Amino acid sequence: MIKYIFCDLDGTLYHNGISKEDANAINNIEKQGVTFNIATGRIFSQAVKMTQDDIDMNGYYICENGSYIYDCNKNLVFKGTIDDNIVKKVIALYESDNATLYFKYNGKVVLLEENDCFKIYSDEYLVDKEFANKNTYNDLVGNIGIVSKDVDELYRLESFLIEEFNDVLDIYFSSEYTLNLVPKGVSKHAAIKNVCKVLGVSLDEVATIGDSPNDISMLKTTKYSFAMKNSRKEVKESANYTASSVEDAIRKIKEINEDLNS
Repeated sequence: MIKYIFCDLDGTLYHNGISKEDANAINNIEKQGVTFNIATGRIFSQAVKMTQDDIDMNGYYICENGSYIYDCNKNLVFKGTIDDNIVKKVIALYESDNATLYFKYNGKVVLLEENDCFKIYSDEYLVDKEFANKNTYNDLVGNIGIVSKDVDELYRLESFLIEEFNDVLDIYFSSEYTLNLVPKGVSKHAAIKNVCKVLGVSLDEVATIGDSPNDISMLKTTKYSFAMKNSRKEVKESANYTASSVEDAIRKIKEINEDLNS
């Protein structure tokens, strides 16, 4: 039986807000004993702000693509950050006129320069041109991002960075216009495994819902995985089911549970 749902935010549950249909579906399935959890690339404060008015959250928040995990009481229970030396090496080797580096740092989003494209995703960020020159980051960089509407430039940077950092970082598209660099072994899937270990449950009791490449790690490793129908091809291929919305995925989860209990 599916007892836990781990759901992405942007492009999956959150589209300039959470629909009443999705919110009602989540709140109703929680009343049936299924715990709803968030798995997002967002920092914790943003994830809470995006959900708190619509969902009665009783589950975990997996944030920054697995770098930080917060329990149902909003306590930090796991941190997996990028070593300062690696952060400095990325900054030293990075070159682009058409893309902007940003950092998830100590619960904040820091851009090295203003970028209108980033405003598509959030207006909650700091611009600090001197951030790249800090002596220490105190190992508090959860992940590094690159944002640009020049997708070809993002693909170029992805290839270059994989060649340079593949042994220590996982590098992938987290949305149409953003690349993400996270510590090797840190992912939404690894975070879900961590939570399951704490809860004493199996991955067979978990459903995952997502729409982007940063969701592939959790979609391809869970039996009950749902990709949004408008997802990229590789995302849909990593999931065992598709759904038009979170409400639709939850309806199918209820049907699966009914079949398992019959």
